[in-house]
Amino acid sequence: MPRFLVALMFLLLPLAALAAGDKMLYVEYQLAGKQIDADSFDAQTKKVWRIGKGYLRFEDAPNPQTRIHGLIIAAEPDIWIADRNTNQARHTVDPGPNYRIHFPLFASEPSEKLRQIEFGAELEYFRENDARELPAQNVDGFKCKLLRLAFDDREVTLFLKTNETPLQIVVKSPEHEYAMRFLRYEPDRRPDKLLFQLPPGMQVKN
Repeated sequence: MPRFLVALMFLLLPLAALAAGDKMLYVEYQLAGKQIDADSFDAQTKKVWRIGKGYLRFEDAPNPQTRIHGLIIAAEPDIWIADRNTNQARHTVDPGPNYRIHFPLFASEPSEKLRQIEFGAELEYFRENDARELPAQNVDGFKCKLLRLAFDDREVTLFLKTNETPLQIVVKSPEHEYAMRFLRYEPDRRPDKLLFQLPPGMQVKN
């Protein structure tokens, strides 16, 4: 199982019902850095769909080393972890009584504080932790506002486009520096609950 899937944890808090006015977040992202080979599995595009606290879909890239093409779907209280290569999935039911999906950006990071940053709540996290605003920078044609946090031995910088959509988050420590670059970040998609069901033909093994 890929490190990202192993590190994934589902924590429990109240579930908000899906209402007509809810929006669906869609994200495509890649990791990049001097220590990350551009052709490696870690650098491949991953995809996330999320509605509120109760619906999640994560599509990993195919891993040529493990031969796993990971897919995670959560429609609380149901959770599936699947492999598209074998068309097999494991199903579990959240025992409750309260439900909330916790899906961090940096699930494999040793820093507990860094693992608290979630998809869809990046800016909220930086503001709640009194991030320091830095001078604006141009990144690949985008004028970005920068917010920075320092904790443990890490320096974490959020790059925001002019509409406050995240462009990337850069993590710097004494050992390494890398970025999570958002290729697409669309917080206001119309919800599609079919995305939170297993694909047809998937065999479920409990």
